[in-house]
Amino acid sequence: MIGDVAVHDAGRKGKGVFALRDFRKGEFIFRRRHGKVVTVSQIRSLSAEDRRHLCELDRKKSAVLLPPGCFLNHSCEPNAMRSGVKVFAWRAIRRGDEITIDYRLNAFSGERSSCACGSASCTGTTTLNFFSLDRPTQRRYLPYAPQVIRREYRARKSDAGVKRTTPASLRGSDQPTRSASSSARRS
Repeated sequence: MIGDVAVHDAGRKGKGVFALRDFRKGEFIFRRRHGKVVTVSQIRSLSAEDRRHLCELDRKKSAVLLPPGCFLNHSCEPNAMRSGVKVFAWRAIRRGDEITIDYRLNAFSGERSSCACGSASCTGTTTLNFFSLDRPTQRRYLPYAPQVIRREYRARKSDAGVKRTTPASLRGSDQPTRSASSSARRS
């Protein structure tokens, strides 16, 4: 419930969402809400503040998030997860802890962003794209990812299977060769 969290200063990250009570792993925390939904072409017309609080819905639309959800900060090792509009504890969260999510769960842009999460696995930058996550993390996050990402994941998995089983000499020149995966993150 929104009454179980509060927005406070989060240091160099700006504002953040903090737990007013303990949450057990898997427990519902609150429902994220959004104001207007905009197309990619309309993003430039938004205020700088609204652009700071965008959440990609799919490759064509984004939503401007409302408080407190718009103040959820990114972490490379989040303690919360979103599934649709619901935010729940990914692991136990103690009263006073900042509640964080991984922005890469529903990101498509590929934009690089600095990261101030300070987690052990943080490199200080992230690529805002689900597919920039390592494969084990993609598999863990997949059930919570938006439908558009789940479809693309299945398509990429199918394409990878075809590439592995089709000798290079039989693939057309229009088919890409396998390349190393990249790493990413979103703040």
